[in-house]
Amino acid sequence: MKTFLINILVFCSLFAQTQIEALLDIKKFHSSESDYIETYLYVFGNTLFESSDTNNTEKGIEVLQYIENQNKQIISHKKYIIKEVSDYVEKEGIIDLQRFPITEGEYTLFIEIIDINNPSNIEKHQEKFTMNYTNFPCFSDIELLDSYWKASEENELTKSGFHMIPLVSNYFGPEFDKLAYYFEIYNSPSDSLGMLLLKQSIKIKSTQKIAGQYNKIKKVPTESIYPVINTFDLNNLPTGNYELSIELINQKNSVIFKSTIDFQRTNLNNSMQLDRLNAVLINHTFVSNIPSDSISDFINCLSPIASRMESNIIDKKSENINDTLKRQFLYSFWYNRQPDNPELAWQKYKVEIAKADQLFSTKVRRGYQTDMGRIFLKYGPPNTITDRPNEPSAYPYQIWHYYKIGKFNNKRFIFYKPDLGTNEYVTLHSTLQGEYFNRNWKTDLHRRNTPGRSVDNLQNPNDGQWGSNSNIFFTNP
Repeated sequence: MKTFLINILVFCSLFAQTQIEALLDIKKFHSSESDYIETYLYVFGNTLFESSDTNNTEKGIEVLQYIENQNKQIISHKKYIIKEVSDYVEKEGIIDLQRFPITEGEYTLFIEIIDINNPSNIEKHQEKFTMNYTNFPCFSDIELLDSYWKASEENELTKSGFHMIPLVSNYFGPEFDKLAYYFEIYNSPSDSLGMLLLKQSIKIKSTQKIAGQYNKIKKVPTESIYPVINTFDLNNLPTGNYELSIELINQKNSVIFKSTIDFQRTNLNNSMQLDRLNAVLINHTFVSNIPSDSISDFINCLSPIASRMESNIIDKKSENINDTLKRQFLYSFWYNRQPDNPELAWQKYKVEIAKADQLFSTKVRRGYQTDMGRIFLKYGPPNTITDRPNEPSAYPYQIWHYYKIGKFNNKRFIFYKPDLGTNEYVTLHSTLQGEYFNRNWKTDLHRRNTPGRSVDNLQNPNDGQWGSNSNIFFTNP
């Protein structure tokens, strides 16, 4: 899977000009009529420009895809426009699926994406691939799915009676509760192997062991094309790096074809209880060498990224946890997130804690204890920051813009400094689910100039105030 992320700005950036950000994937399939590839394109809607024409409420892209063979000859091409209402594109992005018939050989796919509202906002990418379905039995590529449903009628983009929305990513964050995928088994019509076994499993990447009960075995017939659509429930799969493994096994119990696809899982739903920590072995691990006077602080700084169950333990540790349990808790915390190397995960987080202290600490708070520090540690640095320390009609404020957080696109946080005697910004409002939502944020931001304004009045109080740009910056950071 190829990913191209264009000009993601570093944390210290204060202003940014939008440039297209997109994900691309290619999958190969066999057909009795013609082999073909499918291209899956996802464009982040917030990286596209609004039209300068106020009567035009659409965002969109013009796409050119073409394929060259080894002789630099164009053997297939498509040029088309995709556009939709701006609010929809901003929230959902643009996803596109195209199909190209391909014969055996080596090829290069070229893609060019142009913003219809700003032709200078453009991105180009190319990718080589080989088509070779000559040895059977074999598999198609494995297509990860965002969703799928039974098709009421067939068209050129349905497969095996299903409409499928591809997932153009191999990261499954806390918001995902399942892994869904589709592939096809191909057998030559002349094969007479009888029934075969299909083994589908999730394996731990570092050890190649099956992850718990994530294993399915079924009998499959030797048809020329046999489609498979399957899901695994991810609710109990711990954080880690995995591979989805597909194996075809003959009657002699030999693997005759195998295919894999890597993916990453982050799962913060696994419960952690004090009575289970006693079984955690920590001898000769990194936590056994942590000084007693540091262990409590090391546990405290986990709070920005802790799950609810973990937070309950952190909040009550002074009453219920001795030093040994604290070490067992710290080790379990990082083992649940990176079982192949929990110490490395901890060391990386310590670096981020140091950054948060440098950027956000105050005279009375460590960086991770501040609102900005918590968001920085939990979601990483924002893609863009709008900093307004001296706007005439408002408290000092900053707008943080994230292109993507997990499966969510285009999320914003606005922080402000209502107490001008400190240097601490606090959260005023966020558009991310689960974070602080304040429908009256505009009123609160400008309260020092409108002290008598009713908090129940949802009209923008800064519309008529000179020098105010908070609404513009928040809508179009």
